[in-house]
Amino acid sequence: MVDQSPENMAGLVSAFMPTINSEIQQYSGSKALLRARAKAYVIEAIRSYDPMGRTNLNTWVVTNLKQLSRYGKRLRPVRASENSIRNAAELNRVSKELEDQLGRKPTDEELQDSTGWSKKTLEKLRAASVATVSSGALAVRDVEAGPEDPSVAKMNSTPYARDATYMSLDDRDKDIFDYKLGMHGKEQLSGNEIAKRLGVTPAYVSQRASRIGSILADMEAT
Repeated sequence: MVDQSPENMAGLVSAFMPTINSEIQQYSGSKALLRARAKAYVIEAIRSYDPMGRTNLNTWVVTNLKQLSRYGKRLRPVRASENSIRNAAELNRVSKELEDQLGRKPTDEELQDSTGWSKKTLEKLRAASVATVSSGALAVRDVEAGPEDPSVAKMNSTPYARDATYMSLDDRDKDIFDYKLGMHGKEQLSGNEIAKRLGVTPAYVSQRASRIGSILADMEAT
């Protein structure tokens, strides 16, 4: 199998776009979401393909894209109540105030003391915030980590392309992706905090985040 670097995977996904665009027409749901999920399935197919088997790669890709049927049925618009949105905004405000006062991110216990909300409520409000707040507003500019390429903003501005990009990353880049955006159960951290957590330099984190953003931009453009 050819080198499965993110750049090469993005190129292979681009080559299969005619197949993807043909397959998604068969299923209901947002074509943008279906297309993004299809790209992730294509990456999975490429990585699991056995060139020594009897099936050619195109057939294997099409077989994997049949999973879109189940995915399409699950697509539902995510909405949060007006009260949840208001409380999520309040939680963000309190979090920022405490961070300024403490010089670090507040713990859940400190947030509970300040807001009176339970830990379960905090988790629900965070979920509501992710589902409803403009993704561009979540972008983190980490001055201490050094200059970042503008493409890093793409990590937040195109949520429907994240799955395909995420699947193309190695484990360390997935950690950086998750910590930058606070996804897949990980808390959102600054570049310096990510660097300490992973045992690398802040400059390395900034460089990898920029590269991930570029890959995501390429994925969405295909």
